[in-house]
Formats: sequence, structure tokens, C-alpha cells
Amino acid sequence: MCTHLFFLYSLYILCRKTIYCYSPVLLTKYKVKDLIGKSNKGISTTFALVGMIALLVIGLGIGYYMNSGTTQTPTGDEFSEDSTWRTGTINLAGSTTVLPVADTAAIAFMNKHSGVTVTVQGGGSGTGYAQAIDGTVDIGMGSRGPKQKEIDAGTLWLHPLALDAVCVVVNPSVGNNIELTLEEVAKIFAGEYTNWNQVDSSLPDAEIYVVVRESGSGTRGTFEEYTVDEFDLTVDSTMVHEQPSNPAVRTAVKDTPNSIGYVGFGFLTNDVVAVSLAQEEGADYVPATLENIQNGSYAISRLLYFITSSPLESGSLADRFISFVLSEDGQDIVEDEGFLRLPASYNYP
Repeated sequence: MCTHLFFLYSLYILCRKTIYCYSPVLLTKYKVKDLIGKSNKGISTTFALVGMIALLVIGLGIGYYMNSGTTQTPTGDEFSEDSTWRTGTINLAGSTTVLPVADTAAIAFMNKHSGVTVTVQGGGSGTGYAQAIDGTVDIGMGSRGPKQKEIDAGTLWLHPLALDAVCVVVNPSVGNNIELTLEEVAKIFAGEYTNWNQVDSSLPDAEIYVVVRESGSGTRGTFEEYTVDEFDLTVDSTMVHEQPSNPAVRTAVKDTPNSIGYVGFGFLTNDVVAVSLAQEEGADYVPATLENIQNGSYAISRLLYFITSSPLESGSLADRFISFVLSEDGQDIVEDEGFLRLPASYNYP
């Protein structure tokens, strides 16, 4: 049976010319459409079939990977010795959510291997995908799955490195215990609600100041997929205030009375109020906590990715760096930066 599944999956990959690397553990925890991004609604039903097959494989206890890797946690030192990488350089660019993890990991990796150079830049998830596809960088960084246009543009290998969530935040002037449904959030950002007491009569009679990320941001893409897109709405560009990064959004919300915005979980601080979210009216309001993100109950949970345009060459500098981030030391950095390490049962590619 495993041979037949391998054939079906391989045939699909050849047709799509696109390769995804996902963990079966995470496939059981997250919906397939969430893993690849809800914006990928144009993906053929063949992928849905493959997803169902993958879940069947999981149910049978069979681990399946396109690159048939180890089920051991990598240490970053498990490669055959080859001195050529020791003086090499790799470049990373993309998601500002992934940026602090990659930057700290790069410093630690260069301290461990003094001859290598790892440069890290932001630019947003759109930049991460585009530059990984066209070869401008060795590794892209993404805080969302690929969009259809990115899938069509070239071959993609996604390497999950952490769990995260997009957290809705408000200025303390709105209140200290705010609960909203995803539809209410969507209507705020779409401009259907412009005053807080339109949302709930107990909230202030004050105009809502809406803060968003710039176009191309993975955080913005994920947020909109779970909110406005889900209710066939669009963000009202005439009444929102764009910011170029998670810290910039947080600062704008902190400094502006009656404001609302969103940031990655790793950027939550006590000077803004994290909103508890419900999937729909009548459902439980779930706060943004480590436990709720890890168990998938928080409404806007996601994976963070490294992105490459080809499978990693074993023992290459890029391979060693990603393996370092997936190692115990690297996952400690993930946690130190405020994100969730991948589950211990994660099967590393």
C-alpha cells in the first residue's frame, strides 16, 4: 500500500512541479488548507485528495516524506565532514516575524562556525517567496503558506521552523478584557464597524483607529485569510493605517487611543491588550496563550517557514543552518524569541 501511495503522491508532484514538506504530526493538528494558506483556493482538488491520502497514511502509522529523512531531532552536526562550507556565505530574506529568530540563530551559528557568514534581512513574506524562487537569496522566510501565484512561479520547498499565531490587539483605552468573534474583527477591518459601541454597547463611544501591516506582509496575509476573506469582505484601505513591521504595529496601537491591530505572538507585550477570539457567535472565546496556540484552539494559529527553491543539498551551508535551527539549541532560540518550538514528535526532514 505504501508503494501505491508513493506513486500517487509522486505523480501529483510531477504534475504540479511544486513540492511541500509538511509533518504528519502537524497535518493531524491543522487543517490542510491552513497549512498551505487559505488564499490557495485555486489549488486543484487533486491536492485535497493527496491530503486525504496523507491523513490515511498517518492513521496507519506510516511516516511519509518526499525527502525520506530521519525521525531524529537534528543536532546540526550530523553531516559528513566537508571543509568547503566552512568559509561559505548564505543570505536570508523575508518575513519580519521570522526575522528575530533567524537573526539570533545566525549569530549563534556564526559563533559556532567562525568562518561562515549568514546575512539576514526582512522585507516581508512576499519578498521571502519571490527571492527564494528567483535565487536572489539562498533561504526565504515566510509566516504564511504560498499564494497561488508563488506556486505557479516555481518549485518550492517549505521547512517549518516554529509555531506562531496572529494576535488581535487593542489599546488599553478600549478595555482590559476584550472578546470578539472573527466576524466582528472582519467587520472592523472592513469598515462596517467604525465606532466601538457598534461592536458592543458596553465598549467606548469612540471612533475605531485601525492599524494594519503593509501589503505583502505574511502576518497581514494570514490575518486577512482568517478574517475578512472568510466573510467575503475586504480591508477598507481608506481608513486603515499601514505599518512596516510587527513592532511598528504594536507601537502604533500602544500609542493611539481606541486603536486595534494585529501582531505575531512573539511580539505581544503588556502595553497592548490581546483580544480573546471566538470562531463564531456562541463559541468559546479563546485567549492567545502558548497552550492554546500549541493545541490549535486559538483562532489564528500558523506555522513559520524557511523557503528554498530546491531540496537542500546534504551537508551544504544552507542545510546545516536550517538543521541548526531545528536542533535543540535552535528551538531554544525559537522559544527565547517568544514563539513555540515544533512538537517533540515532529519528524524532521
